[in-house]
Parts: sequence; structure tokens; C-alpha cells
Amino acid sequence: MLAVLALLVHALVLGGPAARLLAGAAWVARFPEAALRLWHTCVLGFFTALAAVLLLTAHDLWGHLIAWLFHAHEKKVHAAYAGSAPLAGVADAALLLLLGGGGALSAMGVYRFILARRQRAEHRLVVDALAVPVPSRVGGLRVLDHATPAAFCLPGSGGRSRVVLTTGALRLLTPRQLAAAVEHELAHLRLRHHHAILVADTVTAAIGRTGLLRDYAPQVRRLTEMIADDWAARRHGRTNLASALLDLGDTTDVTPGQHAGTLPMTGPDLGERVRRLIDHGAPAGHRSRVLAGLALGVGTVLLAIPAAVSLAPAASIAGTAHAEKPHHHHD
Repeated sequence: MLAVLALLVHALVLGGPAARLLAGAAWVARFPEAALRLWHTCVLGFFTALAAVLLLTAHDLWGHLIAWLFHAHEKKVHAAYAGSAPLAGVADAALLLLLGGGGALSAMGVYRFILARRQRAEHRLVVDALAVPVPSRVGGLRVLDHATPAAFCLPGSGGRSRVVLTTGALRLLTPRQLAAAVEHELAHLRLRHHHAILVADTVTAAIGRTGLLRDYAPQVRRLTEMIADDWAARRHGRTNLASALLDLGDTTDVTPGQHAGTLPMTGPDLGERVRRLIDHGAPAGHRSRVLAGLALGVGTVLLAIPAAVSLAPAASIAGTAHAEKPHHHHD
């Protein structure tokens, strides 16, 4: 039972205080790639620990698995994990919650994936019908005849992705600003940010109302925009990108990029993004890589903790099934 309590505390800390600290940390705006990795591993660690809690509580299933993997005596497995705790009904409820919760979360994710894919396909049809393809090194670049300045991308596989500029943007922005805007959208496509956003939206919709991981979705959207900003700023200059963001964000009309399934350049936290470009610029590539590697190491530790806590009692009784030798009776 101590393992169950430790895992439960671990999950609640990751989903509550740790997530809130990460959401409010000042350094994440300087190193969004590292912050995004930490968010993903924090969420994965939360669900891993929660699944381990339910699996350990579903004692029969876990006990048979440990006895088989570690060649442990079943009575010792029971003593190590359950002790004298009453299991009647609790184990069945835990197993039902594990299977039901996992199934419901998966079904919600599949539904949102299909819906987003359908919305992108519908918007792509409109773009392909109304926009003009532009010969360039960028595949899928389109110019849409629309007075409102806008730049956005439509994710898709197999050559179906699109980067769209409106004629309003062409008239408003300089060539360098346009190049920075296109690079920003290409970064979204190359890094597949729409997948991260889909996962974050699903998780937040499923459990955000409990207060756990409620900042996951907005933080993923914020950080992916900053990451795309950094990619564009390294290639075309932070001044060009910042001024393009200001010019595009100065419009008040509904833009063609404000559509489900698209990633418009003027996404969330526009003021913060412009300020970080002007004040600091894109962080150096090697520093970002070092911080991202460090975040990966921290995330690996967070993911290893549930496995270590779950298997530590099993390791202490490994091989005990062979130690139970039959007693011989002598006449």
C-alpha cells in the first residue's frame, strides 16, 4: 500500500503544483522547446503514475504478473503490495476504472483527431478552390484574395499541407517580413505542432475541470508559437518577424486563418511574443539544445519514478517461488 500512496502523491504533485510552477515560470519564454518537453513528460508521468496506482490496486492482475515476471511466491507478492488491506471490490473497481478511463480518453482523442482532420480537409478545399498556387521553394504555398492581412498554415500529410498568405498581407508586409511569416508557418508544419496541440486539448478537456493539468492546452499553444517564432527569427531576423507580427496583429477583422484546424501566425499571447523578440531575440541554437536535452533528462527521471516505485517491492522478493521447497516426510 505504501507504493500505491507514493505513486498517488507523485501523480497529484505532477498534475497540480508542478504543472502550476511550470506554467508560471519566467524562464519558459526564453527556452520554449525545453519547456514544451517538460510539459509533455510531466503529463506522461502523471498518467503513468495514475495507471500504476490503478494497476497495483487491481491486485489480482498485478500479483499474477509480478509472480510470473519475478518468479515470486504469490503469498509474498500479496504481502508486499497489499498487506492486510481489504481488497474485496476495490481491486475490481480499480481495474474497471483503469480500463474505462483509458478507453474513454483514447476515444476522446480519436474523435478529436477525426474532427480536426475533417475540418482541415474542408478548409483545404476552400483554399485550393479560391487561392492561387505560388511557385516557390515552399511546397503548398498559396495566395488567397482577401483584404485582411493574414498568414496561416493547414497541416496535412502527403503533400496536403498548405501555407497561406492573403493579398492583404502581400500588400502590407515587406519581402523580409513575408519570408519570416512563411518560415514561422513552415516551422509549425515541420515540427508537427498540430499533434501536440491535439493531445493537449484532449487531456485538458478530459481532466482540466478537476484543476489538474488545466494549463496544459494553453501552455502548449503558447510555447509552440514561441518555438515557431524562434525558428523564423534565426533565419530572417527577429526585427523582421516582430514587425510582421505587429502588422498582422493590428487588424481587427475576422481573418481567414481564424478557423478550426489552422495555425494562424497571430496566435495566442501576441504581445508577449513581440516583447520577447524585441528584448531578447531567439535564443542561441546550442543553448536551446542543451536546455532541451536537460529537460529530456528530467522527464526521463519523472517517467522512471513510477516504474521504480512499482517494481521495488517485486525486486525484493524475486525468486522466492523457487525457495519454497516441498517438505519430505520420513517414516
